[in-house]
Amino acid sequence: MNRRTAGSPLRAVVLVIALVHLVLGVLGFFFLPEANQAGENTLWIFSATGMLNVIRAMLGVLGLAAVLRPSTMLAYSWLAFVAFTGLTAFGILSAGTDLSGDAVNVGWADNILHALTALVALGVGIAATRSSGRKQSKTAENV
Repeated sequence: MNRRTAGSPLRAVVLVIALVHLVLGVLGFFFLPEANQAGENTLWIFSATGMLNVIRAMLGVLGLAAVLRPSTMLAYSWLAFVAFTGLTAFGILSAGTDLSGDAVNVGWADNILHALTALVALGVGIAATRSSGRKQSKTAENV
């Protein structure tokens, strides 16, 4: 098995994560009318605030770039795990309150999406770490 096909299931998972968040981030910018109050800007069931759209679009673009090289997929999966775990923790605290000055304004649908994304990124990170550990042990045995 060559390097290109070895990580293809993980590459597909990272690609889906990146595309989902990139689409939500980019489309979210079209649902930011000035007349709406915070919390009323939604894209389907997800919040569409400026800060959240920037975070999603940035992580989506980084994910698309990470798909190109297997070594960067490992780094991206851990970055996505940390970022979405933080967003989930912040979102749970934020969704329980009705602060009008909240720049991110995360709802429960966003919390579920971020938690699932964090869990999938954790799985990809563990699988990629194990895969790279096996490759290193095989090269050490061959030397």
